Amino acid sequence: MKWKTKWFIAIILAIGVFSFAKLEEIGVINKPVTQYITTGKDFIVMKKWVASIIGDREEDTITVSADPVEEIPIAAYESMQPYKEGVIASYAHAMPITAQGDGLIVFTGFTRQSGKTITVLYDDGDEVTYGFVGSISKLPYSTVKKGDTLALMNEEAIYLKVKREGVILEAAVLATYFSEDKK
Repeated sequence: MKWKTKWFIAIILAIGVFSFAKLEEIGVINKPVTQYITTGKDFIVMKKWVASIIGDREEDTITVSADPVEEIPIAAYESMQPYKEGVIASYAHAMPITAQGDGLIVFTGFTRQSGKTITVLYDDGDEVTYGFVGSISKLPYSTVKKGDTLALMNEEAIYLKVKREGVILEAAVLATYFSEDKK
């Protein structure tokens, strides 16, 4: 399907969601429709449903031979220190920040706690925040696939925070979390 058709369907879906919410707010609809789409998990379900209608093209992949050991760039940190609700990880050099799996970008912007920030809700339910980034490569509410570039580091350090099932993971667990390969 062409990108214009995909955007048209996404816009129609968004208008429909906002319209139902407004009709419920002013009392035209008596049933609580908005309770069905209030969490990030609901957006993941909607994303998968729309993707099944549109039909993601997986045949665009090319098979190549390579070393079966996949390096996880974010796991190659030099030091990791607790900071606020996450950690600051330092690296030998600035690098691109890539998606750890398929997901949906739920926030891009600036926060007092982590400067220029991007947050991704992955399909496995984990919500990962990358802060103190230099430039953001994706727009909010864009879908991402494993390996897509999300942002570029400005310095040799980055803020990382992970929420799993609504609970923020402790700093001590994050070193293990980012060294795991999410398949």
